[in-house]
Amino acid sequence: MGTVSRAAKRDNGASWFVVDDDAARATVDAAIRGALHAQRDRLHTLHIDLVSDRDWPAEALDAVRRAERRLPASRRGGISLTLDPRLGEDFRIALDLAPVSIGGTGTSHDGAPIWDANDTGTSAAFALYPAEELAVRRSITDAGGDPAHLVRLESHRLAGRALTCDVVGATAPDAAHWQPPAGWRAYERTVYLGSGADLWDAASAAVLSWGVKTRSGFAVDPRVGTGRTARQGDRFWLVARIGPLRVREPVEVVATVSTETRAALAYGTLDGHPVSGEEAFIVHRDDYGVRLTLRSLTRTGRGPWRVVFPLILIAQRVYRRRYLRALRPG
Repeated sequence: MGTVSRAAKRDNGASWFVVDDDAARATVDAAIRGALHAQRDRLHTLHIDLVSDRDWPAEALDAVRRAERRLPASRRGGISLTLDPRLGEDFRIALDLAPVSIGGTGTSHDGAPIWDANDTGTSAAFALYPAEELAVRRSITDAGGDPAHLVRLESHRLAGRALTCDVVGATAPDAAHWQPPAGWRAYERTVYLGSGADLWDAASAAVLSWGVKTRSGFAVDPRVGTGRTARQGDRFWLVARIGPLRVREPVEVVATVSTETRAALAYGTLDGHPVSGEEAFIVHRDDYGVRLTLRSLTRTGRGPWRVVFPLILIAQRVYRRRYLRALRPG
């Protein structure tokens, strides 16, 4: 599907969502209409183009005729119709035409774009609050679509990036002993966390939900919800604050481990990350207690990041100290 237009913004706490490229038509149409319903109270104006890049489907023809009658004589043959979503007839026209028009936008009461459906429904983006997101997902499900195809815009931007570490899984988070590959800056250290079942439960849950990172000053986008864990193949932005700067690091989870004695998360770097490599956080226990092991492989990043690699190594050492303290009780 096409690229998102006008959508790389946030609307006072709302998050932008898109319908991903693999979604079936039923999912796209339901998302577009579901977002109109969910956002109706916030929408002030809708602009729907009275043009489609294919023949109007039969079920839309009546709405097309009604819309054309709404155009003033001076604008007959014009492309765009302005609608007020608070009016029932206007809203019904928008629901009928939005998925099949070549373009539609919706703005809030302060003029900010919050709803966008372009290229005959193949580029759809919406600024949604959590309750609105749930409503759109329900609409997709009720229409027989797959709500998993409604994804955060930031996640969508991660989709086309390649892993930059050519030894995927080389931190071996499931192995008690590690032999790092040649040609990398390798690091491994283990610290004692304590003992007891409660500590194990807390530390193993935290390590699988990015707890080492978030407790060390990083933000993770999209957030992993309470009680959920990251999964192999998931992609995230890790956001570090260095003074006034925010450094966004694209990564992919390359391995997870969850057993009675071992819990681990390993991630690899994607294009655009300041370094190339892989890092693993491993919580493990035996009769003597619970420990955290950190393993990493690092090389210079690509492009302009190469110039600042020495500074990145300094920051890396600072963050490693934080990682090793992150899961200690108290």
